Amino acid sequence: MANFRLKEATNHYKANLYDELGLDAWDINQLIFLVEKQFNIQFETGIEKNVVSLNQIALLAYKAMHRQTENLKVA
Repeated sequence: MANFRLKEATNHYKANLYDELGLDAWDINQLIFLVEKQFNIQFETGIEKNVVSLNQIALLAYKAMHRQTENLKVA
């Protein structure tokens, strides 16, 4: 797993997962899986290819949870 050492300690939320946090493709897949499991959501297939920051993952999780809430209201 990555070492999570950043050049600028206050910018970890927007840090690049690959360059600044040192995650590889496997780490990103694990992170996405854990977020999906924790929040009971499902991201689109292949999303790991487009995710570059924790901020993006948080936004995608928020949108997925919001979609689920909207679907429950309609039903």
